[in-house]
Amino acid sequence: MKKILTLAVVALASVFGANAEGVYVGGSLGFQHNDQEGVMTNEFTILPEIGYNFNSRWAIGTTIGYDYTHWCGRETSLHLFEFNPYARFTYFRTSNNLVQLFVDGGAGIGLGSFDYGDDDSDTAVTWNVGFRPGVAFNFTDKFSVVAHIGFLGYQGANNAAYDAGMPRKGGISFDTRDLTLGFYFNF
Repeated sequence: MKKILTLAVVALASVFGANAEGVYVGGSLGFQHNDQEGVMTNEFTILPEIGYNFNSRWAIGTTIGYDYTHWCGRETSLHLFEFNPYARFTYFRTSNNLVQLFVDGGAGIGLGSFDYGDDDSDTAVTWNVGFRPGVAFNFTDKFSVVAHIGFLGYQGANNAAYDAGMPRKGGISFDTRDLTLGFYFNF
């Protein structure tokens, strides 16, 4: 496993190192406390992101992150490691490059565990395919604040992930799980 990981890091470094000008790194963090019908949950999300701009219109990238949900007052929690590659198309940019509107199209998978009780757990699996519209505010050539607003596509989950509250739905959605705010550092 270490050899495969080392090979992947070397391959990425050689691809991006040859022309680091189009590379961006960043990501988003999230925390949400939710109280619905007397059931309280705390959710923490960390989504580091890396990508490459081919030109002013097209980019590719991925988020590789962790999503943790804990049900307060219970010994129940959900741990998911997520991988979400995407292709980005920028369809509008102001003349001074301050505001950029884009859409990310991609597919993703989440793998983890739904723990309930002392030693009981089930394997949780989620998947998605669709489009996420977004906006970027490019305050300098090197720093951007980015927001994704909504989701159009399909999100699925196996029984363990569904029991933990992960969605099985298709269509367009504008709920808080589909709103992210992050930053990018552009090389």
